[in-house]
Amino acid sequence: MKAISSHFTEKPHTKLGRWSVGLEILFVVLFVSVTTGFLHFSGFLTITLGVVAGILTLIALIWKGERSWLIWLMLLPGLFAILFALGEILVPH
Repeated sequence: MKAISSHFTEKPHTKLGRWSVGLEILFVVLFVSVTTGFLHFSGFLTITLGVVAGILTLIALIWKGERSWLIWLMLLPGLFAILFALGEILVPH
């Protein structure tokens, strides 16, 4: 049985949509923990997780047709991670 895409007011219906929301939440928690010094974890792995979650979110929006408010909300940290990674690659210190 194929999962149908969700409307704006619903939770994500597709497996890819649920995965992208979960990974984005994990990215936000790890990013806040690393930047505040609460958790000593690799920043590279944190940003890599954010980039992967951002790409999954974009795929869920474009390819799977997800329209849930959670997907749109989780697009913001995903795009932040993608832009952060591109900035580090294009303008290294």
